[in-house]
Amino acid sequence: MNEGARARRTEAAGPAPVRPEGFRARRFLPRARPPAPRASFWIQDSTAKLVVMLHLHRPIFRAVALASLLAACDATGAAPVRATFEADRAWKHLETQVALGPRPVGSEALEKLRVYLETELRAVGLEPKRETFDCPEAPFGPIRVTNVYADVVAPGADASKLPIVVLCSHFDTKLYGFKFVGANDGGSSTAVLLELARLIAASPSPRVVWRLLFLDGEEAQRAEWVDPDNRYGSRRHVEAMVKRGEHKRVKACIVLDMVGDADLVLTRDSYSDERLFKILCDTAKSIGLEQHIGRKSEQVSDDHLSFIAAKIPSLDLIDFHYGPDNTYWHTKEDTLEHCSKASLDVIGRLVVAALPAFEKFATR
Repeated sequence: MNEGARARRTEAAGPAPVRPEGFRARRFLPRARPPAPRASFWIQDSTAKLVVMLHLHRPIFRAVALASLLAACDATGAAPVRATFEADRAWKHLETQVALGPRPVGSEALEKLRVYLETELRAVGLEPKRETFDCPEAPFGPIRVTNVYADVVAPGADASKLPIVVLCSHFDTKLYGFKFVGANDGGSSTAVLLELARLIAASPSPRVVWRLLFLDGEEAQRAEWVDPDNRYGSRRHVEAMVKRGEHKRVKACIVLDMVGDADLVLTRDSYSDERLFKILCDTAKSIGLEQHIGRKSEQVSDDHLSFIAAKIPSLDLIDFHYGPDNTYWHTKEDTLEHCSKASLDVIGRLVVAALPAFEKFATR
């Protein structure tokens, strides 16, 4: 990709769119008491989780402490995420994608990946849905895109009355005359999102619906990024939400893209919502990952623009400097060799740590 084409995500992006765990009663005997039971509770604030071990001998004290802890958890407005992001799992997801080869829109390889996404989502107890759209505006003839998404809803919750937070990644790769496998661009973020799906599905929130959205057709059909030849899947998803009136409940969208760079430094996208970006920065600082947040502000055109157009606060998590002078981007060099399991771990831990704050943002 020449330098001119790079402008499709930077200067050529144009002006920013409108921004949118009881106790058991027991008798007191004259003999020594048995050791008091130990109760373990999780408290999760906006940036981290703490394990509090209670060694209390009197039931009433334990009851009061438990109530206080639950109130503290409730005050955060977030359900605890107890599991740990496993980079090994994410890396295997990435290897699976790359093994399929190029995965452009409409390809057999992309359909195989789509089935893989659905299988993995079902394996963690989710019910994936497909949404297919015909896109006649494509420059070389109509194309058909099919997104896959799954909503994480707490048992007993009325999903129709809860705010929605979208976590998304495109899973298609750009079509070239050479073997472009998109390990970083399309592959890395999809791998991370699949692992995040496992964690979020294990701890659904009673306060929000987490939508895990895998987008088709982000890449332009042309060599250059020229509207409307891009973001086919995200534009159609947002249009469908608007038609249903569902967009009013979408309080935030977090896009992941190009997060596997061995030298991971997230770009400060100027289109992204400043409040969401502050959550990202504060979280990174709180867990010692601030070195992975860039300093220079740039305009980055990505799937988040589709949500911003519907006045949905959005954040693009992307490292748009891939290789020396960005020479690995959209080239045959976008391979596993130039990606890092450690980078997947960084972005995974960062997002997991930020989830409570994103949830609190959506329920403010």
